[in-house]
Amino acid sequence: MASSSAQLFIPYCDVAQGPWIVHRASLPLGRYSSQVQAIEAAEAMAPALSSNLGRPVKIHVQQVDGTWLEHTYVAAGLVNQVREPLPSGHHGFHH
Repeated sequence: MASSSAQLFIPYCDVAQGPWIVHRASLPLGRYSSQVQAIEAAEAMAPALSSNLGRPVKIHVQQVDGTWLEHTYVAAGLVNQVREPLPSGHHGFHH
């Protein structure tokens, strides 16, 4: 059965300088030096991907404990924040 949405994934990286990689299925779409940059890049990619595929795009971000959170949901260029964005300078993990 086909999914009703496309998925972008940002796996957790425990190395401070990255790389944080945005994936669609098993295909890496970009490498970034921080989680914030990877999320911003995925959010920038999502509207065009949604338009090209004709279906919504969900962005999933892996947390330090291995769980996945749906970060944003994009349909036809409209972004619906599912959770609050990370504060500037916050890398999504605790020291």
